[in-house]
Amino acid sequence: MGKNKAKKDDKDGGGEEHNQMYSALAIGLVCIVIGLPLWWKTTTTYRASLPYSEIDTLAQTQMQYKVPVNIRSCLSEPSTNENDVLKQLQEKLNQDNPNSKVSVQYSINVRKCNPNDLDRVHQHQNLQELDRSFLNTNTDTVGHPVIYLLSGDHKGFQGIHTYIGKQRIAYVAIHKDDLSNSLDHVVQLLRTTLVNELSMVKICNAAQGFQHTQADAGTMRAVRSTPGYGISFSLLNPQPDVLDVKWDIRQAIQDYLEPFTQKLDEFANFVVDSQVLYYTGISVKPKQSEDKSYYYLSQGQLPQVITPVEAKLGSHVSTYPSLNFLLYVPKRTHAPLYVVDSKGEQVSTNAFLSPRWGGVMVYNVQDPTNNTELPAEVMVNMHSAMEVFLSQLRLLIGIPAQSQGGVSNVHIEQPGASGVTDWEYDVLLRGRTLENIATASATLVSLSQLLDKIGNIVINDDIAQQVYKAVESVNQGHAYLQQGNLYRAFHASKRAIAASEKAFFDPSLLELLYFPDDQKFAIYIPLFLPISIPVFASLFKVLKWFRARRKTKQD
Repeated sequence: MGKNKAKKDDKDGGGEEHNQMYSALAIGLVCIVIGLPLWWKTTTTYRASLPYSEIDTLAQTQMQYKVPVNIRSCLSEPSTNENDVLKQLQEKLNQDNPNSKVSVQYSINVRKCNPNDLDRVHQHQNLQELDRSFLNTNTDTVGHPVIYLLSGDHKGFQGIHTYIGKQRIAYVAIHKDDLSNSLDHVVQLLRTTLVNELSMVKICNAAQGFQHTQADAGTMRAVRSTPGYGISFSLLNPQPDVLDVKWDIRQAIQDYLEPFTQKLDEFANFVVDSQVLYYTGISVKPKQSEDKSYYYLSQGQLPQVITPVEAKLGSHVSTYPSLNFLLYVPKRTHAPLYVVDSKGEQVSTNAFLSPRWGGVMVYNVQDPTNNTELPAEVMVNMHSAMEVFLSQLRLLIGIPAQSQGGVSNVHIEQPGASGVTDWEYDVLLRGRTLENIATASATLVSLSQLLDKIGNIVINDDIAQQVYKAVESVNQGHAYLQQGNLYRAFHASKRAIAASEKAFFDPSLLELLYFPDDQKFAIYIPLFLPISIPVFASLFKVLKWFRARRKTKQD
């Protein structure tokens, strides 16, 4: 009886131990097989796949663009052969610099002028009238310059060799006894003015961040690529009790600025505002001339003019970079006031430009006489003011200053009411396209290197979508440039830079940027250590139990 009871107790004890071991094993398996993978999955940083190889390829891709050029020969000399002109131009133009990171290819199309064009050439002996007669008659597209080769005996070429009109048309005098030298003028005209190759190289170098290149005034002066601009006009009247200065800024914007912004409608958006600031002057004390007949601001004083005034201009609602244009009426005690250059000579416009900020014009008015009732009413001549501001705006948005570019005897027609000629628009569009593509490529490369270096940055699907969109748009921009389709290339470059900037500055990239691995361990160890020690101890005990049980069976 006692033996049976002992066996039963042993059996009950063995069964209880058996249940404990299997329970511990089950808990350990659940923690290891289910809990650990589940924790790993839920705490793993999500990183969407990105086209790293394509981004690396973008960094090595040379910038190439094609310029389709239409040559129209209106020469009556039978000795001038179009094939000979084509061959010489192709040899002179398509000579790439192997050391340049920007490659340009000219696609030359030479043909004789049609009868209508010949009639216009013979009818209009004035090149300005001839250029006006071609208005709306040419089917040329954006980025396709047209060059008419006229006889050197044409009466329009008096004292000049080349005439560049308001459209995409240039007229070059060709002398039958010196064809090669005349074609050299065509080559120089294309390289330095109508295409401006050197400016394109400088723009690309600045966009790609090359520090070893020499600083370029035009590149440093213009605002970097942006989808729009905020233009602010301000009238500064420091003594409203003496002068009641009025300006018809609304009508001036409508007459002078709107034609300009309409011309650049596809290039960028423009938001315009104006204001009048009373009792606001400059903190710099002007210097007095030796004969005490006027006051002047030297070049060293000009930067000090802007800083105090800038704080009083107010904030702008627009997210676009702001370009400020100030019309300053000097105090009675400092009038007349002039801006002088480095040689001490008065600037003809009496204005100065601040790179990537705006411009300031000093507007002198006649001093009220003793019999004049104060405040004396003064009306600003908006034509002279807007003429200065518009020329400054052209430089600030990247339109190159009109120059002969090393080509002698060239007359460049003024843009007129629109403020920009068609060929200037092409130069601006081409430069901004190259800048956008270079900037977008550099941004994508920087983003790729950042994400590759820091492995705990979240890459969500929206960022990946923007990166893929940017890469595709950059490739499209390269393809369109190589085809000579400047219009499509520009819009592709706008999509590329917008997508790349949106991906690079996405706020989600910074959420885990400053959360290193040692901080993760500091958080997880206090959580998992109290749980893992009993679990692993139980598993170790189960392992010993199984080994002892196997040994008992063998015995």
